[in-house]
Amino acid sequence: MPFETLEELLEKIAPGTTLREAIDRIVEQGHGGLLVLSSLEEIEDIITTGFQIDSEVTSQRLSELSKMDGAIVIDNDLRRITYANAHLSPDPSIESLETGTRHKAAEQTAKQLRLPVITISERRDRVTVYYKDQRYILRDISTIMSKVNQALLIMDQYRGNYDEAIQELTALELDGNVLPFHVANPLTKIGQMLTLREEILRMFVELGEEKALPGRQLDNMIAGIESDLEFIVKDFKKTEPEENFEDIRESIIDLCTDTPPSTKEIMGLLGYEEEDLDDFLFPRGYRVLHQIPRLPHTVIERMVDKFGNLEGILSANKEELQEVKGIAETRSDTIKAGLKRLENRVTLMEELET
Repeated sequence: MPFETLEELLEKIAPGTTLREAIDRIVEQGHGGLLVLSSLEEIEDIITTGFQIDSEVTSQRLSELSKMDGAIVIDNDLRRITYANAHLSPDPSIESLETGTRHKAAEQTAKQLRLPVITISERRDRVTVYYKDQRYILRDISTIMSKVNQALLIMDQYRGNYDEAIQELTALELDGNVLPFHVANPLTKIGQMLTLREEILRMFVELGEEKALPGRQLDNMIAGIESDLEFIVKDFKKTEPEENFEDIRESIIDLCTDTPPSTKEIMGLLGYEEEDLDDFLFPRGYRVLHQIPRLPHTVIERMVDKFGNLEGILSANKEELQEVKGIAETRSDTIKAGLKRLENRVTLMEELET
């Protein structure tokens, strides 16, 4: 079976696919239909009548064949129609919440054979997808696009809140005044954005070729947050910064799924206890240093190893910086100038906000 999940199946019937074109045609014609996605061998035992064919899948052919009462069987590759006007006789003892004959047979077939079955209602213009024990009502594009646009508006608000939080963190890092709340705040905003992104991506599955524009909008809104997340964790994790990053990432997303988590919950993922929450923190400097153009990650690692944290790096003079492998006079000038520009930019942003 080519479909591991319902989401994979929905991708195959998204706008722009042959199956979706056929479904839309059948809905427009108003006579209903029943499509089974299966090899003939998997389903032939429950077919009582109908006729075998071997025809290429086209939207026009499927819409014409759907005018007959029975099901249309399409092979697993979705390329060939193998059976038409097939009357299905699944095990009647299989539980079904459907009352209509077509929908009940579809649900029982999907449950019995663990196959995808699609029904198009004759009177209600409703398309129902059954897969294994799952039942899903296919939504029209305008409904999904409206929900996507609403979600993107929320994402834009999240991004604005995040930009404020990360700007504050940068300023406090450079001043040496970071408290746990200032770390937890942008991490929470990132968790909210990643959670919402997953919801939007699930909606994109049904949009098919229509997702291009909102997809670009989404990419722009979340640009840079994954790397920021990684560097914030590396900067402030109490134990080894490389340890269990993916676990921490997933835990942050889980915490942000419903209500915003507390500072204690977020910082607990980084190894902090409740008694640590009033202490000043000293970032290692990964995120700030990565904002300096053309500064390789390997050099940043060596700088952190030598100076310990951002405070030590900011205090180092050019000669001390040049003691780090990979930093000569030109690069030390670049680093000092880059840090100074960053400080000036933060100061300017603060002045503009006052």
